[in-house]
Amino acid sequence: MLKKLVASLGAFAMAFGVFFTSQAHAEAQFGPASWRTEDGKYELTVNATSTERDISIIIWGVRYVNYNNGVAKLPSDLSGLSVRLCNASTGNCTAFKKFNLLPGNTGVAFFYNMNPGTYYVDIADSWRSYYFADKIQAIRGNF
Repeated sequence: MLKKLVASLGAFAMAFGVFFTSQAHAEAQFGPASWRTEDGKYELTVNATSTERDISIIIWGVRYVNYNNGVAKLPSDLSGLSVRLCNASTGNCTAFKKFNLLPGNTGVAFFYNMNPGTYYVDIADSWRSYYFADKIQAIRGNF
């Protein structure tokens, strides 16, 4: 009787584990890395696959720096920043997107249904006499 109960509980636990783990999906992370606008470099390299075609770009700790005196400040919002993805093979880029502001001076932008391939992340700012900088990370998955 005890053996049957243990065997039944074991089988239930295995079935439960297989059911819930098969529902999970993998996500790939890129970064974190440091970034800076107006330096002529891409901020990060990411890729989309045939099964994971959505990419989110997350920036945090954002500050802007005055070119004239080097003073860094925290912006009140991220409306001066936008991001796009550029295909490494073709050079074609998406349209620029604004970041959605999250608590803690954090921003996120989503790119959905990207063609499989490698992409460069390009962040631009619209402020003269300043550049923006700090940390960036990207996540690829199915959002």
